[in-house]
Amino acid sequence: MEKIFLLQIALSLLVCFPASAQNIKRSGLFRCGGWNDDFRQLRDLEWNMENLDLGEAECDSIRPNALHSRHRLKRVVLPTVLRIIGSQAFFACDSMESIVLPAGTERIESRAFGNCTGLRTLTSLAETPPMLAEDAFCGTDTRKIRLIVPKGAEKAYKNAPGWQRFFTRKERTIYEQAPEEPAIIPAPTLVTYVGKEFLHTGDLGNIAASPLLANERRRLEEVLTDRLGIKQFSSSKASITLETDSSIGRKEAYRLDISKKGIRITGADAAGVFYGIMTLDQLLIPENENGRIKKLKSLSIEDSPRTTMRELMVDPCRIFIPFDDLKGMVKEMARYKMNAMHLHLTDDQAWRIEIKKYPLLTEKGSFRTGMDDMQMPIGGFYTQEQMKDLVAYASRYHVEIIPEIEMPGHQIAAIHCYPRLTCGAMELPIRTTCGVSDNLLCPGSDFTYEFLEDVFRELADVFTSEYVHLGGDEAGNPPLGCWSGCSDCQTLLKRIMASADTMPQPEARNDNWRLQKYMFDRIIGFLHEELGKIPMFWYETDFHEIQPGCIVFAWRHGLTAKAIDAAIRCNAKIMLCPGEHCYLDYPAAKGDMPEVNWGMPTTSLEQTYSLDPAWGYGADFEKQNLFGVAGTLWSECINSTERLYYMAFPRALALSEAGWSQQHNRDYTGFLTRLRRIAGDMHRRGICTGNIPAVPVTAAKQQP
Repeated sequence: MEKIFLLQIALSLLVCFPASAQNIKRSGLFRCGGWNDDFRQLRDLEWNMENLDLGEAECDSIRPNALHSRHRLKRVVLPTVLRIIGSQAFFACDSMESIVLPAGTERIESRAFGNCTGLRTLTSLAETPPMLAEDAFCGTDTRKIRLIVPKGAEKAYKNAPGWQRFFTRKERTIYEQAPEEPAIIPAPTLVTYVGKEFLHTGDLGNIAASPLLANERRRLEEVLTDRLGIKQFSSSKASITLETDSSIGRKEAYRLDISKKGIRITGADAAGVFYGIMTLDQLLIPENENGRIKKLKSLSIEDSPRTTMRELMVDPCRIFIPFDDLKGMVKEMARYKMNAMHLHLTDDQAWRIEIKKYPLLTEKGSFRTGMDDMQMPIGGFYTQEQMKDLVAYASRYHVEIIPEIEMPGHQIAAIHCYPRLTCGAMELPIRTTCGVSDNLLCPGSDFTYEFLEDVFRELADVFTSEYVHLGGDEAGNPPLGCWSGCSDCQTLLKRIMASADTMPQPEARNDNWRLQKYMFDRIIGFLHEELGKIPMFWYETDFHEIQPGCIVFAWRHGLTAKAIDAAIRCNAKIMLCPGEHCYLDYPAAKGDMPEVNWGMPTTSLEQTYSLDPAWGYGADFEKQNLFGVAGTLWSECINSTERLYYMAFPRALALSEAGWSQQHNRDYTGFLTRLRRIAGDMHRRGICTGNIPAVPVTAAKQQP
């Protein structure tokens, strides 16, 4: 799905580097600032860059995200006039083995060299140690890095904040008290403190759980090993009991009880037990690197979800997402009680899922060169066996995988492989730019339905979720217009209209909406009756009714109320992912990644957090029609896995709280306070996030 604000990018004006080189040297004036400055061009356009020499460049700062996640980059010569290295400037440049800081370097900001796992030598020519952010090397093992400093400056570096880590080669465990107020995201329904007793975490070890909770037991063992270093799960002074009791609440509800004798996690179902474990995991987050929580307060937490589904949609079509990285995202989103990953598997730019009956879809449709002005080769697809593996892996973390196959638009990659799918059997190249194509699947061709039914039959054997997404958005410009000139479509339309005497006559640009309704009715009926699936689709005003048993997504900026009204009128379920709150591929602030020139709006963390799923419609709507919330990560401008995480987090945490927590328990300042601790943990684990706003000073003073 493309954005409402899209303006076509004139490639000839934007591409200053027509061919990506391995070795680049820049001297003289260096443009820093503006959407397409020299850093953005080096980072996004020079995809093949391995060696970069900026020694003679007139540039006194490496701006934030300047060379973010450029995995091929091996060697960088920094400008001699350099003073500042900005946040995440070299994040995940994991092929770099050494770097030299010029003599005038004054400051190195947060995560500047985060996840630079290949770094082995750091040379500083500065006599005075530069200010070094505590997390400048998060996710990077500084014990493996040799620090070289000017002769006589060793003592100054040893005593300078942040630099001590390079002189301490042995990890020292720091035992900490749990915070006065638990940092839990999403906010639980009720937290009650029980007396003044504590549980000593060193007493934990024994786990009691029925065989039906074997998976949840393994997830608990992972938490205890990671957070407390426990590796033996046998008899101990204090035990952890896992159990289910359907009477405690709706699906996914849980109760977590902590006393000096141990911990009990009771779930309404296995998913509830898992979410209780995830809450315990957050209670055990330390403040410091190498920290471990020594004592937990006795307390009771009662918690249950506000909505049925909390989803992240990822788009591997525009930029391919490696299979193992999908697994990493599943595990991370599950920490915050998100329970669905929506895979956008087909679009104009690629077809990403193996279909055995139609091998050309992946042979011809999974590779191209270019995404707008980023002219790198982009290829890859997922085998059915890989997707079965992903489904099984995600189920361990109570995340379901929902596939999306677009119709009738966003199918140029499939049409490229099988031209009979579109009107007039036109031969079309795979699209390499953003935008909305006028070429659609042909509703007047029997082959279209044969193809779609074959695809959905194969996917039904791969994806166990009861849901399947049909797309449905942005079908041509003008919408559905290409069908007007197709004799097969017009013949079908006449037949439909001949039997539509009593059909309501809504306002529409033309009668082609009836063809779209015919196509959706036919495929939805097939999915319901033959495969037992529940269809989902993006709501457009061209849909004049919502078929029974379907779930629609409200996505268009400013049109959420119309989508909700349609859902209420048709007694349908609805997912909320309005662009003004949930489009996580939009920058979180002006000037943040991604830098684009076509009017992309911002979606700040506060905007995402401010989403109220009820949308002012009251309890009846929430009970009868609201299904959940979703965040979208369209990948036109997301060209690495780290960028995917950067765009998703921390806004996905805000969305999880919108979808899970009751409105009266939500408070943005409190969220920021809790986020500080949780984001610190994410950074130490090497998880890439966007910028974390500071807690307002007046509010921070009120915190315990």
